Amino acid sequence: MTELQIDSGNRGFTLIEVLIAALLLAIILTGIGFFFTNIIKQSDIMDDRTKGMELARQGLEEIRTLDINSMPLGWTTPEDIDKFHRRFNISGVDSLYPNARNVRCLVYWTGASGADSLSFSTIF
Repeated sequence: MTELQIDSGNRGFTLIEVLIAALLLAIILTGIGFFFTNIIKQSDIMDDRTKGMELARQGLEEIRTLDINSMPLGWTTPEDIDKFHRRFNISGVDSLYPNARNVRCLVYWTGASGADSLSFSTIF
């Protein structure tokens, strides 16, 4: 009779070890996925805010070239530029300065973070 010898150095992984390794890998990959998804969303939000600031700055520069005193006081009708909307509010400053105008440029949009807006104002 021959004896059956078992080589203990040639063992594979147990099912429990494989399941634990797969679970750890899934948790790590899920975390990495959420991280990159968040980075992409934040990048989209910053792109929208940068575009909104540029549209507000550009709008005030366009108003600067016009005869501001001939423009009616109050809000203008919205301009649609891609997914952005731009409006101006022209108001008087003070009775001591009848020709001065306060001009506010409001830009609003719906982006990755929902509804957002910003405004710039100046006195002409």
